[in-house]
Amino acid sequence: MSNKILIVDDQAGIRLLLEEILKNEGYETISAKTGKQACELAEQHSIDLVIMDYNLPIMNGSEVLSHLDEIGFTAPVLIITGRSRESIEKAMEYPFVQEIILKPFDIHKLKEMVSGTLTHSS
Repeated sequence: MSNKILIVDDQAGIRLLLEEILKNEGYETISAKTGKQACELAEQHSIDLVIMDYNLPIMNGSEVLSHLDEIGFTAPVLIITGRSRESIEKAMEYPFVQEIILKPFDIHKLKEMVSGTLTHSS
């Protein structure tokens, strides 16, 4: 059975790029364009990993992480951001947040990070 990855980004191009790359690596993907949608999907599906942009409409990354924490979510989360690492350092306080990835990101490094995180968490 393949790992299920939730991709959360309000930019369709990034969502599609990540979906295509991760599907080619053998992962199952579902995606959301808002934080609210991400929370709903996290409650409805068994998710193995979340790759999430921090700057989201409706609910921002901080609100999504808080909601995931409230529902007892434990799968690892990788955060992608165009902001500085310091500006969202608070996100690392959640035990399930594994890494903050700065945009623009290297696809090969991201694939390695996804593989390593899933291997480590299983």
